[in-house]
Amino acid sequence: MPQNSVSLDQLRREIDRIDESIHDLLIQRSALVERVAVAKGDRAVVLRPGREAEILRRLLARHRGQFPRMALVRIWREMIGALLAIQAPFAVAVHAEGEGRGASFVELARNHFGVVVPLQICRTPGQVVRAVADGEASAGLVPLPQAVGSDVAEEAEPWWTSLAAGRGEGPRVVARLPFVAPPPAPGVPEPPQALVIACRDHDETGDDRTLMVLESGPDVSRDRLRAAVAAAGLDSAGVLAVCRHGDVWLHLIEILGHVPAADPRLARLTATREPVAHVSVVGGYATPLPPEALA
Repeated sequence: MPQNSVSLDQLRREIDRIDESIHDLLIQRSALVERVAVAKGDRAVVLRPGREAEILRRLLARHRGQFPRMALVRIWREMIGALLAIQAPFAVAVHAEGEGRGASFVELARNHFGVVVPLQICRTPGQVVRAVADGEASAGLVPLPQAVGSDVAEEAEPWWTSLAAGRGEGPRVVARLPFVAPPPAPGVPEPPQALVIACRDHDETGDDRTLMVLESGPDVSRDRLRAAVAAAGLDSAGVLAVCRHGDVWLHLIEILGHVPAADPRLARLTATREPVAHVSVVGGYATPLPPEALA
């Protein structure tokens, strides 16, 4: 037998050995996840977006060699989704009305949560919020509100206002998708921007954004809101959406950093009730990685 054939057979046997080692480690990881679920008890918080973000950041930072980074992310996303299903019943409600953009939200959910987690298709973002609030779904996928321009972007019933009106145990934003997006390619549409909601607080990972809903009176400019936010010691990343209810205006804003609901800066923001009469933290997320992270 030629020497190169012998060497090729040896390489293939080595690949088979490594495959079995990877499989053994996957079995061990699954067993550990089951033990974690038992240790948490009946009230286990299965979804941990912050920890998932930290895992992917760490793996991408230590990765080397020719194996594509996007493939690495997809492998771990599939594994994380499958392990979520092992810990407890887990389903995701997705806003996906009709074809086209709706179908892309389903693809985004599949790419993030994997093929094992069942999806519940909803016609409106409001239905997604209700499914999560009522416990019909463990998490929900809703579209990211479009940034407002010079004119106020008004909706009949924005989904995010219900998060501000809900109690502390209601749905909040916990992640932004895609967390890792491939670089733009000619002829390939960019994935939609979406937020994940769940009945839990958002995690702190060291590189985060917080979403707040500010309540004000009429005719309050975004510059005035930004000035009030800065005076309270918060760093605004911009206004995402605005909704008007009579003389009450609600502003969905993004804040740099992790801000919990008990942060004393929030009290300073509403101390004079001008221009902000009330503030609600409606969640937050680990800052998504840029396409350069896959280079």
